[in-house]
Order: sequence, then structure tokens, then C-alpha cells
Amino acid sequence: MPDQTLPRARLLKRRRLIRALFDRARDDVGSVAVGTIRVLYRVVPRHEAGSDEPVLVGFAPGRRARRATARNRIKRLLREAYRRHQQPLRDRLDGQERTLTLMILFRGDPDVASRRIPTDLPRALRRLTDRLGTDQAGASGFA
Repeated sequence: MPDQTLPRARLLKRRRLIRALFDRARDDVGSVAVGTIRVLYRVVPRHEAGSDEPVLVGFAPGRRARRATARNRIKRLLREAYRRHQQPLRDRLDGQERTLTLMILFRGDPDVASRRIPTDLPRALRRLTDRLGTDQAGASGFA
């Protein structure tokens, strides 16, 4: 049975790793966009990530979610969708000496979050998994 948990050890918390994902001058950061979801990703050596996990993930609700209740709801929906669809991505990266750092961003209207996140996020994760499988010395570093 696939592991559908999302313990704290799998969450991206280091400011240095998060900041690198949003640095536009870096050429080792990749991006996948599907509908209301944008996934920023970067591959780092395990010792730099400070974790033995193959994937570290963070979530951001976007600027349009002004109220705390809307931000929290969007983050909860993002975490749940990721938790349920993380296994193919984790299987793809298992056994590597590198860690994939991800930041999942919601870029839509908070009113449509409950309809769009459950469909857009799995598609974005599938596209990212495919890209990691086909990149040859690209931003991902996995081949």
C-alpha cells in the first residue's frame, strides 16, 4: 500500500532552500504550471538539504487569499491533494543521492480553490514526474 502520510520531516522549512526557489537569477530552478497551480522545483544534494527525504515540499496560498481563513483553507487543500498524489513522484526519486525541493503555489481565486486544486495539483505532479524522467542534465539533475 502506498505511503499517503505527510510528516513534518517531509516539509520544506529551511529559509535558505525556500529563498533559492524564488531567486529568478538561478538557472537550476524549474517550473511546472497547470491551471491554478505552479510548482517551483530544484534538486539539491542531500547534505545541503539536511534531510534524508527524497522530496521536501512547501505550500503557498498566493496573494489573492487576503484573509487568514482563506489562506489556511487553501494550504489545507494543497496539503491534502499532495498527500494523496505524492507516491509516483517519491517512487521516481527513491534511491537518489539528491533531494527534490518543491514549492507548490496556488495562483487562482480563493473562491474556486476547492474545485480546482483537486484536479490541477495531480496533473502538475504528473507533469513534474514526467519531466524528471525525461530531463537530460536540465534543471532537475535526475535522468
